[in-house]
Amino acid sequence: PHQPGRFPVVFVHGTASSAGRWADMLNDLLSFPDIRDRFEFWFFSYETGNPIPYSAFQLRQALERAVASLDPEGQDAELRDMVIIGHSQGGLLAKMTAIDTGSRLWDGISNRPLDELRMQPETRELLQEALFIEPEPFIGRVVFIATPHRGSYLAEFSFGRFVAGLVRLPFNLLRAGGDVITNNPDAFTFDPTRTRFGSVYGMTPGSPLITGLADIPVAPDIPAHSIVAVRGDGPVEDGSDGVVRYESAHIDGVESELIVRSGHSVQANPQTVLEVRRILLLHAEEACREKGLGCAEPPGFVSQAQ
Repeated sequence: PHQPGRFPVVFVHGTASSAGRWADMLNDLLSFPDIRDRFEFWFFSYETGNPIPYSAFQLRQALERAVASLDPEGQDAELRDMVIIGHSQGGLLAKMTAIDTGSRLWDGISNRPLDELRMQPETRELLQEALFIEPEPFIGRVVFIATPHRGSYLAEFSFGRFVAGLVRLPFNLLRAGGDVITNNPDAFTFDPTRTRFGSVYGMTPGSPLITGLADIPVAPDIPAHSIVAVRGDGPVEDGSDGVVRYESAHIDGVESELIVRSGHSVQANPQTVLEVRRILLLHAEEACREKGLGCAEPPGFVSQAQ
């Protein structure tokens, strides 16, 4: 149950995963009184084979509904200062709560403005919501863990394509796609009849979505952090975690980047947990100093400086 005065931390899992993948990190974080007394933990689950913009739209909708339901009068300021933590594909969804896209995502896939295309009103509304994004006002910080900002090379290989072939898109997406393609066959920068629209294809390096999304920075008033997994002890810049290369997981403009020597499933790594703890304490301290939020030190609180 939500407790007013605590900062929500929202975990977003990755491809072919579930909320259960966060269990070890959650248990470790809850063992720290300075985290347990200041934060509460939420989890977002989604069909990871769906197109990334659609899943991100569902995430934003779910968060908006939660905020409106839990605090309809807008009295709980900590509720409106969330931390979103995403692993792998979940990091892309997290980023899409904290960016201003303008028309850049749409322009990457279409050579005509959305309002010039022929389609049903519900299709236009879905495309508008999924591809024309503004930062959610209640997002206070985002954390990316092993996130393929410029795509995952695994998506290019046979296993990734096998997984993609198992995906069955929701009926509303199939209907919307058919509506757009049938009525506007020449409106796209690619051949829509030869392209799949699931998340695996969206994360293929060079795809219009991943290319456009990588070039859009996180909003300047929302701090971002990266935790990047790299296997082995070789040069970081040439490394990967077995799924995502360092050059894809690295992005400019973040407040911090921690390299963890690990495979892709790095959530339970002790270094990862301690870095998440450090970021959360930083969030709480900055919220107190800059916004006057959560300043009363609860029993057992230990400041980051100690």
